[in-house]
Amino acid sequence: PEPAVGRPLPAPVTRSLFGLAPPPFIEGDFVAALRVGPNQWVTLRPRPEAFPNSWQRRVLMWFALSLAVVAPLGWVFARRLAAPLAGFAAAAEQLGRDPASPVIVADGPAEIGRAARAFNAMQGRLSRYITDRTAMIGAISHDLRTPLARLRFRLERASPALRREIGQDLDQMEAMITSVLAFMREDAEAGARQRVDLRSLLECVIDEAEVTGADVALEPGEPAEVEVSVLGLQRVFANLVDNAVKYGDSARVALHVEGDETVVEIRDRGPGLEPGELERVFTPFYRGVEARTSSKQGVGLGLSSARSVVRAHGGDIRLSLPGEGLLVQVRLPLVAAAAPATPVRLQAAE
Repeated sequence: PEPAVGRPLPAPVTRSLFGLAPPPFIEGDFVAALRVGPNQWVTLRPRPEAFPNSWQRRVLMWFALSLAVVAPLGWVFARRLAAPLAGFAAAAEQLGRDPASPVIVADGPAEIGRAARAFNAMQGRLSRYITDRTAMIGAISHDLRTPLARLRFRLERASPALRREIGQDLDQMEAMITSVLAFMREDAEAGARQRVDLRSLLECVIDEAEVTGADVALEPGEPAEVEVSVLGLQRVFANLVDNAVKYGDSARVALHVEGDETVVEIRDRGPGLEPGELERVFTPFYRGVEARTSSKQGVGLGLSSARSVVRAHGGDIRLSLPGEGLLVQVRLPLVAAAAPATPVRLQAAE
């Protein structure tokens, strides 16, 4: 005889808080059979439950409660661990822009403290290395004046032709030494950095150049706040404008903002440079072909020292050939928007 099909039984009801307690019955797939007579069996098979079943609901509930308890604690600990790392990264970025920036406070976990102390020691060694090398070069350049003076005294007894030829070389050597000493003096007198309006700084440079009768102009535009050494940047732009006027007869200066950088462009109407010289002119004591063949005075340290100062501020100087003349592009990082400070507006001397 065919087995009789029984009726489905209702699911048992559990009474527990949020259904977290284990139910008083067996869960899962199983088959239960009871023999009630010869060749007669009563079988029990659980009916498949829809998702989520009671076991899955308990697991999801446990995960939700665990997440609610652990997530705030994890967020607090993560913030405490990440805060020293953020300060560490900011100090490293500041060191790249200003070698004399303040040292890192060794706060946080022990590993962060050891890394901060190592970083501070490295910063101190770099500062001492730069100071020692700068002082050594300055001392050597200063001491070279003595043998040059002796050569000039001895040259007085030479023939006029020899005195004229060697005198030109001595003049060039003395001009180089003077340029090196001036560069060292400017580096030592750079001073602390402050937040200024770069447009006002450029206006001062343009006003001073106009006093000498140079053909210079600053295009109108918006202000741009930067944190720089005012004296150092003023000398950089004065040197670039002077080069544009000296070799290109004029200088047109423009200032605009690109992303998180401020860009200063200086154009002239001169002969420009050869494409292969756009980087070589930044080499110390190198002068372009047009500069060497002209009667303009110079030793080839201006662009080298200008790029050194700009890169010390986290920026860069690039040269390009726009078609006529030469385009000098100076990029400097803008002041972070979160830094609450009033920018200093400069005024040109009367």
